[in-house]
Parts: sequence; structure tokens; C-alpha cells
Amino acid sequence: MSSSADKHASIPHIVLLGDSLGNMPSISDRGPGMLEKQLLPNIEEPWRLSIIRADDVINHSRLAEFPAGASHVVISVEGNRAIQSSQLLEGRPDSYESALARLSFAADQFEGVMDALIRTARRTGLPTVVCTMYQPRYANPVRQRAAAAALAIFNDRIIRLAIEAQLPIVDYRSVCTESGDYGEEGLLSRTGLVKVAAVIWRALHESEARGAGTEIFR
Repeated sequence: MSSSADKHASIPHIVLLGDSLGNMPSISDRGPGMLEKQLLPNIEEPWRLSIIRADDVINHSRLAEFPAGASHVVISVEGNRAIQSSQLLEGRPDSYESALARLSFAADQFEGVMDALIRTARRTGLPTVVCTMYQPRYANPVRQRAAAAALAIFNDRIIRLAIEAQLPIVDYRSVCTESGDYGEEGLLSRTGLVKVAAVIWRALHESEARGAGTEIFR
């Protein structure tokens, strides 16, 4: 994270469209403002994080309820939940063709969710970054390989939609590469969250200064 970002917090209120990650809820329980201080400990000026979950965007029009004073938007959907909700790893398909068709259908559904999140963000007119999904962490090696292959298809949809919308991309897969970046059940640990937050902060600053266009931050 650049020193200019440390000294000048010109990003006062981020809205996260999607899902919370890792141990964010447990950090939040420690008191008001604790989450923000833990995620970006080097930021001198106060800033705020609000979360609007993907289901709320899809099932209810939440644009009118965007927090007052929101300055930036981060679109991030947690991969393990996407895999579980699609039920891709449950049961046994009759054939490779059936498995691939099932994966394609799940990816189509997921793309619809991401498209709705991106359209919601663009309607606000606020600077926005889109995040890929980080790699899963399953103890079972077969399940791990299957989940990683599925997420590669989902991430391809994310990248394509971000390019079409000319939005910058934060690639979690390139940020969280160490075992210590992950916590229980494959969620990000506090260390992983801090690393991700720093790259998101840099991406918001640099992309806002540069203007519209897709660049991958890692």
C-alpha cells in the first residue's frame, strides 16, 4: 500500500456489495470502528465500511438504501458460499457431459448475480472495483481440485464482466497465496483480510486517479 494512501484517507466510506469475508463478523463484535482499524491499521483518518449482501441486491432493490456519504464501492462474493449454494460438489453426475453442463448452468446463475451487483454499483456513479474469488481450502484433495476448477469458471465470468464495465479488478488469488492467509473452513484469516484490504485501498486510489478502464491489482 502506498505511503500517500497511509497519510491521506480520501476514501471515507466504502460499501461492500457481496459477502463478508473471513473473521470480519468477529472483529466487528469487538466494538464500533474496530473492523476498519483492524483491516487498515496504517490509515490515520477515520473511514467506514458498510456491507450490502448479494441476496439483498438480488431480492430487494437496495440502491435507494445506499448509505448516505458512501464514497466507493467494492464488489466481492465469497467463493466457498458460491460453491455451496450451487451444490456443484453434491452427488455424482451421470457423465462428464452432465457435469460440465451442470457447471455451466451454475456459472450462468452466478454471472447473473455478478451482473446485478455491477449494474447496481454503476448506477451509484461511485468509483468501483471488482474482486475475484480466492482459492478454496478443502482438506479433501479431490474436493479441493473440483472446487478450484469450478471457481476458475466463476472467476472467468467475473473478469469478463469487469472488463465489459471497464472496472478495475483485485485478484484475490494473487494476493492470498500463503496458508496463514486462510482461517477456518477456507475463509480468510485476519492476516489475509489485511492483505486484501491493502490491495483494494490501492486499487481504489490508483483507478480513481487514472479514470475508467480495467487493470488487475495484486
